[in-house]
Amino acid sequence: MQFQSTGMRSTPGFRDAAGFTILQIVITVAVIVVFASFALITLSSTRSYLHLQNSVRQLSSYLEKARLDAIRRHANSTVVFTSPTTYDVTMDFGGSGTVTTQTYAFENGVAIISTPLPTLSFNWRGRTSACTVTFAVQNSRGEQSWVDVSDAGDVTVDSNVDVLPNASYATVNNNSDVQSTAVVTGSGVHNNTVDCTGSSGAPGPPISGSGPGCGGDSASPSSISIKKSGGSTAQIAVTASNTGTVTVSAPINLKVTPTNQTVAGGGTVNFSITSLNNTRGTFAVNFNTPCTTLTVLLTVTN
Repeated sequence: MQFQSTGMRSTPGFRDAAGFTILQIVITVAVIVVFASFALITLSSTRSYLHLQNSVRQLSSYLEKARLDAIRRHANSTVVFTSPTTYDVTMDFGGSGTVTTQTYAFENGVAIISTPLPTLSFNWRGRTSACTVTFAVQNSRGEQSWVDVSDAGDVTVDSNVDVLPNASYATVNNNSDVQSTAVVTGSGVHNNTVDCTGSSGAPGPPISGSGPGCGGDSASPSSISIKKSGGSTAQIAVTASNTGTVTVSAPINLKVTPTNQTVAGGGTVNFSITSLNNTRGTFAVNFNTPCTTLTVLLTVTN
C-alpha cells in the first residue's frame, strides 16, 4: 500500500515554541504576590501617615482660628477634646457675632495618647491660661506627633518650643531710651492679670488600691518628669498588699524595665522608665497589681 504525501509541512515556529512549565508559573505568581504585598504595605503605611498629618494639620488650623477669633471679638474661644478622637470648637465661625460649637474628629486610626485630654481657652489677647500645653497624637501604625500651644497662643507641631535661643542683651538708659510719658488710650478695661499660672494637667495625689485587702497598694511617685530620647530615667516604686505579679502598660514611646515583676504581699518592686523618642507630653503609665491598677503620670520634656 502506498501513501501519498499531502504536501503539508510542519511550521518551524510551532515546532520550536516551548510552553510554560508549572514551576515557571509558580515562580511568576510568587514574584507578583511579593511585589503586590510590598505595594500594599507601602500604601497602608503612607495612608496611616497621611491620616496623622492631616489630623494634626486640621487641629492646628482650628486652634489658630479660635485664637484669632478671640482677639477679634475680645472674648473667649475654646477648643475642647471630648474624647481621644473628637474635639469641640466654640467660636464665631461666620463672623456674624454669633458663637456656635462645632465638633470635629481625627481621621481613621488617629487618637490622642497623652493625658489629660486637652482643653484650650483663648482669652481676648489670644493667650491661654497655662504656660505651655503639650499633647501627643498617634496613628494606627504607632507613628507619633506632638502639639505645643504656648501661653502666647502660638501653635507648633513637632517642635521644641521650650528651648530658648541664645540672645544678646543691651543696657537700657532709663533717661534717654525709655519714654516715660507714653500713654495708651482706650475706653474698655480688660482683665490684665498674669495668664500663665502653670502647666496644664497637674497630676493629683498618689493613687492607692481600694479593693478588699488592697489599701496598701501604691505607686511612688505618682507623677514625675523625664527628658526625651533617653535623656533621663524615672524610678517608680510599686507596693502591693497581696502576693502576685505586677505588670506594666505604657505608650510605645516609653520603655519600662522590667515589664513585670513578682511581688510578695506587703513588698515593693522598682521599675525604670525612659523615653524612646522625641515625643513630648504627659502620659499615663499603668501598674497592674494583684488587687488594682495604679496610674503614674509621666511628663516627657526637652
